[in-house]
Amino acid sequence: MFGWGPDQGAAAMVVAVLRSPRRSGEGKPNARWRLHRKADPQTRAIRLEPPVFVAQYYMTLLGEDENGNKTEANYCVAIHDIAVGEVDTELVLSVLKPIWHDKPETAARLRGRIEKVIGYAMIHGLCDEGPNPARWRGHIENALPSKGEVRDTRHHAALAPAELPAFYAQLRQREGLAARCLELAILCAVRTGDLIGNDREDRPPMKREHINLQDRMWTIPRTKNGTEHRVPLSDGACALLARVLAEHGEDIVFPGDRRGEPLSNGAMLRVRDRMVKDGLIRKGAMTTHGARATFKTWASESTDFQRDVIESALTHTISDKLEAAYRRGDFYAKRVRLMAQWADFIEGKAASNVLRMHG
Repeated sequence: MFGWGPDQGAAAMVVAVLRSPRRSGEGKPNARWRLHRKADPQTRAIRLEPPVFVAQYYMTLLGEDENGNKTEANYCVAIHDIAVGEVDTELVLSVLKPIWHDKPETAARLRGRIEKVIGYAMIHGLCDEGPNPARWRGHIENALPSKGEVRDTRHHAALAPAELPAFYAQLRQREGLAARCLELAILCAVRTGDLIGNDREDRPPMKREHINLQDRMWTIPRTKNGTEHRVPLSDGACALLARVLAEHGEDIVFPGDRRGEPLSNGAMLRVRDRMVKDGLIRKGAMTTHGARATFKTWASESTDFQRDVIESALTHTISDKLEAAYRRGDFYAKRVRLMAQWADFIEGKAASNVLRMHG
């Protein structure tokens, strides 16, 4: 038996799962599946027996988004009815492999949760202790590529560089903070999470304290790679931020509808979808992340900046561990020039018609 956290909504979901007509290995209803509450009214800890994997998996999702629960539970169908102590490496891989390349973020998060469930069961005597079959380091990493390597091979819908200036001109005509957020994402070639944060990765949204308009710099405290990153701000980026900051007094630069919370990723996608509806771009022609791919194509083909400078601007992880160990700088001075040229290009300025060699 074990207990896990107080959460009424998630508890109800667990009850629903445990009442579903699942069968035991003998083909009979598993009568041992039952849920009851601890007597302590303050903790309201949920206790469950026996250690069937589906129940423990749901317990790790307490407090998570309901849609996420349902979706990720479906990925674990292969181990729903298996006792936690019987889940081995082969079963873990059977869950992860089908989604590892198409949905690397979800798959990596799922692996971590499976590892957490098995680890909890081991430490609480629910199964025999031993090497965790879902552990990454020294184990699963030998069977699957890293999340970063998978991301590099995925293709996000992206406009061709020649198409971006016209799209950007139309975007600047749209009203609302979501349009300005998307505009800045393109100007700075950053990830969505750099602007609006990501709770799962402990990344804060863009805040006033991160911006220094005098020095024309935005400091991202924690990127997707877990490191701090300095972003040089072009004239256009500085003007946009000055305008946005003057429109409201909140600490979060791009606040959402709920006070104290940032915009959602869906808000920027809706801006794009409305532009599709208005006939300004083709359906499926671009994603927010795809603008980074457009930037990389443009920088690689239309400038002679070194590859390292371009990769640094995109905060890509260096796959070669030896090279990463020797690299110390972040090419900031060169990136200042790179991002100024990028802004000139997407803003359609005459100077962008002349190839300027730096790097």
